[in-house]
Amino acid sequence: MGITPFVPGTEAFEVLILPLFGNNYDVCSVWMEDPNQNFITYIPLGLNHHDDYNKFYCGGHMLQYGDSGVTCKNDVVTLQTLDNTTKYTNFFRIQQDTHYFYYIDVDFTDNTCLVFMGYDHNSWKVKNLGYGECKFLRDGPPNPSQSDDQNVDKDASNTIAIKNVK
Repeated sequence: MGITPFVPGTEAFEVLILPLFGNNYDVCSVWMEDPNQNFITYIPLGLNHHDDYNKFYCGGHMLQYGDSGVTCKNDVVTLQTLDNTTKYTNFFRIQQDTHYFYYIDVDFTDNTCLVFMGYDHNSWKVKNLGYGECKFLRDGPPNPSQSDDQNVDKDASNTIAIKNVK
């Protein structure tokens, strides 16, 4: 897996994650890769532990995980890619002491929202929810004075295919 450099000032895709696990103590991590398996998750400069940036408690209702730099506002985790033109795949690990991880069998080309549901690392599923719905949960109602489009998507959620990678 290669590392692709970030160009400051670049627009990026947002990946919003709504962690709804019943077990708050499992640690999840999510990252994005391009079709060439380059790591394209934005990690801000100046962090002490880059490997911990994309980790968060799967239950979402807990304080930030360790030295993680993941933004979690109103229990919605926010990650970004490096740009808004590169097709990407979401990878994730539910429990950190396992050697395997999963990927969502969809190539994304836009902002997205993923909902992790289940009881613990043995019983879970991932749904794709409308980006606008998650953005509304994270940010609250739109400010009428803002001119950009902040309409809430009315898309129905759908379960997405997951692949196991060892």
